[in-house]
Amino acid sequence: MIKGIVSEIRSFSTQDGPGIRTTVFLKGCPLRCKWCSSPETWTSVSQIYFFEKKCQECGTCGKVCLENAITAGKGRIIRNKCNLCLRCVEACPQQALKKVGEELTVEEAAKQIQADRPFFKRSGGGMTVSGGEPLLQPDFVEGLMSLCQENKIPTCLDTCGYGDPEKIKRILKHTDLVLFSLKHMDPVKHKEWTGVSNEKILANARLISGLCQMRISLPVITGANDDIQNIKNTAEFAVSLGIKYIDVEPLHKLGQAKYEALGMDSPFSAFEEITEEKLLNIFQIIESYGLKTTRGRCIDQDS
Repeated sequence: MIKGIVSEIRSFSTQDGPGIRTTVFLKGCPLRCKWCSSPETWTSVSQIYFFEKKCQECGTCGKVCLENAITAGKGRIIRNKCNLCLRCVEACPQQALKKVGEELTVEEAAKQIQADRPFFKRSGGGMTVSGGEPLLQPDFVEGLMSLCQENKIPTCLDTCGYGDPEKIKRILKHTDLVLFSLKHMDPVKHKEWTGVSNEKILANARLISGLCQMRISLPVITGANDDIQNIKNTAEFAVSLGIKYIDVEPLHKLGQAKYEALGMDSPFSAFEEITEEKLLNIFQIIESYGLKTTRGRCIDQDS
């Protein structure tokens, strides 16, 4: 029985492929992008969110904690003492504490996806596996996408491309579309901003583009990868692969609350919002190479 560590299964997504989709977010990622909006997916183990605004200071959580890992006020959980027994989550009457990360079988995850099937048919949507980095759980991804295809549900892989090539080939046999998130073309700057080199990533981009329909997702981060040369290099790389679309994703700060709930410092104050003028220029540069663009990943099913 194949199991995976899932952070969330989100229904009615419109940013993870064509149409309305159900997206399975997996835990675990080899990158540490400095602008990441999903810190809960970095590790492959369960974690605990603490929502301070919901907390009524009733003390119930502290009474059931055997590790003395609960304190009063902001940052209630002493993270280095917590053994993730989850007694506090179960005891909290205000739901100020919440577990993030669930072990599911392929069949359990597929059942949740299957429930949304009527919406896929109407919109041209389907299911997407995202992360974190789904390639860190290749057996689960392969099994889930295979089962979905057997049930005539279109499949999409949302990846940064950091994975084993042979395992990628197995997954692609059951994949209809790949959304390939390309952070930076320069290997030194890629490592500076994500913690890893892009050598393996670019090699896997070449592999995937030859085996499956693929679009490039380009997160645009002011001061990190928004320079004109990187935009041109990305467009040239896309053309060399025969890619038709680059989906441009300006930095968003929707992950702010997640950092707070995990007791972590948010990175977003270090980044300025990209101006509309700069964004328009990026679109024009990419399109000058004969490529098509979208803002975000609200992808038309006919594109």
